[in-house]
Amino acid sequence: MAKVRKAVSGASKKPRSVKQQTPSSAARAKAFDALTSVFEERAEHLSRDELAQWTTYTQHDESIIDRLMGPGAKLISGPRGSGKSTLLRTAFFRLVQARDSLPIYVNYAKSLALEPLFHTQANALQLFRQWLLMKIVLGAAEAFREMELPAPEDLAKLSVRAAQLVSQLATGNAPTELAAPLSPKELSERLESWMELKGLRRCVLLLDDAAHAFSPEQQREFFEVFRELRSRRISPKAAVYPGITSYSPFFHVGHEAETIQAWYRPDEPGYLPAMRALVTRRLPAELASQFTDRVELIDFLALACFGLPRGFLNMISEVLGVGEGETTKPTRQRAEAAVAAHADSVRGIFRALAAKLPRYRHFVDVGKELEAGMVRTLKEYNRLQVDAGAKASVVALEEPISAEVERMLNMLEYAGVVRKVGTVSRGVKGRFQRYTVHHSIVASENALSLGRSYTLAAVIDALRARTSHAFTRTKESSLLSRGWEKRCTLALPPCAKCSTPRMAEEQHFCMKCGAPLTDVSIYEDLLRTPISLLPLTQRKIDGILNSTKIRTVHDLLLDDERQEVRKVRGVGPFWAKQIRTIAEEFVSV
Repeated sequence: MAKVRKAVSGASKKPRSVKQQTPSSAARAKAFDALTSVFEERAEHLSRDELAQWTTYTQHDESIIDRLMGPGAKLISGPRGSGKSTLLRTAFFRLVQARDSLPIYVNYAKSLALEPLFHTQANALQLFRQWLLMKIVLGAAEAFREMELPAPEDLAKLSVRAAQLVSQLATGNAPTELAAPLSPKELSERLESWMELKGLRRCVLLLDDAAHAFSPEQQREFFEVFRELRSRRISPKAAVYPGITSYSPFFHVGHEAETIQAWYRPDEPGYLPAMRALVTRRLPAELASQFTDRVELIDFLALACFGLPRGFLNMISEVLGVGEGETTKPTRQRAEAAVAAHADSVRGIFRALAAKLPRYRHFVDVGKELEAGMVRTLKEYNRLQVDAGAKASVVALEEPISAEVERMLNMLEYAGVVRKVGTVSRGVKGRFQRYTVHHSIVASENALSLGRSYTLAAVIDALRARTSHAFTRTKESSLLSRGWEKRCTLALPPCAKCSTPRMAEEQHFCMKCGAPLTDVSIYEDLLRTPISLLPLTQRKIDGILNSTKIRTVHDLLLDDERQEVRKVRGVGPFWAKQIRTIAEEFVSV
């Protein structure tokens, strides 16, 4: 399951140095730091021991891990927080321990930082391919260190060159020429030789954050490299996102690689016991014991997180008040507030697509209306259902679905707002595509129509309902206002010289002045994004704007020591770290 870092606020003033602290206050600070560390959200930041100690696995997890450790190419799919990194890292450490294969873990989360090269460098595609391959070289060197085996001599030399190139590209200092560029075929041959030298039977490539979702050129190039590296003894696995991942023309999902779903289903048997076990293993005993008589709160949050463990631990920390610097007793009121905040956070990921995919910003605007329409139709359906077990969180859209609505649904699925659960036929009534709406949105909007005074048990029963008949049928025209089609147009950048609107996406020259039409860098645009568009609470945004000089995402990233953001009232070391993480994720995949 995914690991969650919960943002933790400190005191409004800077903490005293260790020398100034009394022994009791120093002990409290140390204990609090230990507590907040258990909410680390990124699995790639956890050690082998932390991953083993803090993670609980379901039978479904174990099945996925076995497939990731085995032969064949695999794509592990799921939105942010679904546990893809945790499963990949677990497979890596188990292979390290087994010592019969060469496991290589690589994280490509910062790939978008290379996107400006495609607007300034003629050899950008070649540079990006080298970056992909050299990251694997560095991963191979790390694998030998983890297995406590001496690295082959040629790997040691190549890893020095790889580290230099990766560092150059990370800082935007792209070399004009590449000395002895590495090809996928050459890398495959080297991997084979390293395996032979150490008596290893297979190489397993565990490629995390591999779907370079906001740069089509990068996505296509990655999957070409993925396809070329695959062989009888080299088994690549890649983490991708549902909905918006696009593949190269020669990469056919199902044929080139099998897709594995990492996204938990809240209605699966054993789901709630697994989430309860996660609380027991992750939290200190004295905090976990506070839920002993409030198991319904755990179940409520587990169902509201919609099968995304990162969101679950995030809400657990909210309920315990970890972000306020001092833990509090869990209550239903705090749980409902945490669910509402999580719902807004999920929506924030979708809203952020307007900046990450500027051409589709009109689709994001209409997509918000589509989500509201789905919530509205659930309310109308559930109002007629007396039994909590008959309530629905699934909306069935009648086919055919227009390409525009299909695009919006894909984007909503990427953000985790909805989840496609298959199609169903109703004979003469038609064929329908079913989508489950995120449970935190369903719960916070009272889309279950449970009335004014309802128990948590009623919410839990409704969200756990597994009947295949509990869904509402509708049409896209019923969910959207009249004339929505005219608003679903691509927002193409105008001519940079004369500002004449672009007529078509494939247009290369201005219709008026004849100047070449170029696309702006998505990455550079994201850096210029106002912090008001980040998935932060309005209170935090107002605090940053009123107390600091920070105005853009770039400003946040330049605040390396987090001294500027620490000026905000209620932002301590952990909240400062969380805010920076949010900014980093905003400009990553």
